[in-house]
Amino acid sequence: MAIDDKYAKMWLADGILYFVYNPIRCIDLPIAEEVVFQRLKLQNGIEYPVLCDLRAVQGATKDARDYLAISGSLLTKAQAFLVKDNYSLSVLNMYLRTTVVKPPTQIFDDENRALAFLSEFRRVI
Repeated sequence: MAIDDKYAKMWLADGILYFVYNPIRCIDLPIAEEVVFQRLKLQNGIEYPVLCDLRAVQGATKDARDYLAISGSLLTKAQAFLVKDNYSLSVLNMYLRTTVVKPPTQIFDDENRALAFLSEFRRVI
């Protein structure tokens, strides 16, 4: 099963949940709530490591970031965020240092390294 809506594409492959945002200028709270709802529906109550591709996102409101830090982590074994540049990497690193995120979380600019990090948390079916 896969989900492809106006905000993101998500699918399960090799025990990892792939979550790729479509181009979004700014994630606000309603968008954050919708994508979490869709992801949880896809997961059907099962925890997965999540590769979250943020390369097409330009920003997010504080309400959306706070919501995603808590509800966005539900049913995740680990999170790897994929960003496109050093600026995005710095901003996300700063946010993660000041926010409590429960599952192991790392930020990458290389998809292969992100997948290598997530591989130890995979659920192979």
